[in-house]
Amino acid sequence: MRFVVWLIAICFSGSSAALACASGEDACVEAEQFQLSVAVGAGQRSNPLYDGDGFPMLILPDFSYYTDSWFVDNGTFGYSLEQNEQFALSLVTRLNPEKGYFQRWFAGNVITMNSSAVFLPPAVEIGAEKTMSAVSIENVKKRPTALDAGLQLNWFGEQWQSRLNFWQNVNSKYNGQNASWSWSTFWPLAGGQVDLAATLYWKSSKLIDTYYGVGEDELYYLERYRGRDSWQPELRVGWQKALTSRWSVLTFYRYLHLDDAMTDSPLVQDDSVQTWFVGVSYRFY
Repeated sequence: MRFVVWLIAICFSGSSAALACASGEDACVEAEQFQLSVAVGAGQRSNPLYDGDGFPMLILPDFSYYTDSWFVDNGTFGYSLEQNEQFALSLVTRLNPEKGYFQRWFAGNVITMNSSAVFLPPAVEIGAEKTMSAVSIENVKKRPTALDAGLQLNWFGEQWQSRLNFWQNVNSKYNGQNASWSWSTFWPLAGGQVDLAATLYWKSSKLIDTYYGVGEDELYYLERYRGRDSWQPELRVGWQKALTSRWSVLTFYRYLHLDDAMTDSPLVQDDSVQTWFVGVSYRFY
């Protein structure tokens, strides 16, 4: 089961295409079926940016709805081109999650951090040369909300699944691409189920430059930086155990490593993003 931070897109959520299901199978979603569960507990996602707030994870909904062709899976909307019990090919669209580091709850627009503030540069001596090697996100212009669209290919095995995504920005906010490949497996442990997943993300230089670059149109005293292609591996481990037909206990931990294309940016202070959660889940449908 995938969980996403309340009202954050997707930032971290994956999606799966609908499968042709046999009755009684738990690893697939039947057409015309709505699923909703909510996890409550304690957790946090770290923020690698200077003056970027970590994201508390207290309520994590997981929802999906599938028809024979169209589906909604958390923050991803899709149309299935081809599907069977072994693979599924879909057209998909989503909000690019990168803005989530700059603005808390950005997907829902509930709390907009620093969206209307006017930032003035600190006093600088006349004639003195000064740059800031560490740049607060409060001192750069607002990052855009980007819409991505692309292809998603899923493969399914008995105790594993894999997903390949390719995304293209379609609303001209960064005019670049990003892609990911993930593989996950699961096995029983201590009366529950352990899941282990590895993902490799590729983000184009245009995406990195738009969100983490510092250009000539930023405040004059900031250190300039032009983004490059970035490769970011991630590992995730989780455990879940059913308590009743609707209640379960769960926990997970994710570690995303940021490469030099990210950490060379004066906006970035950490070389990783770490996410953890411990709680209980209730399945409504």
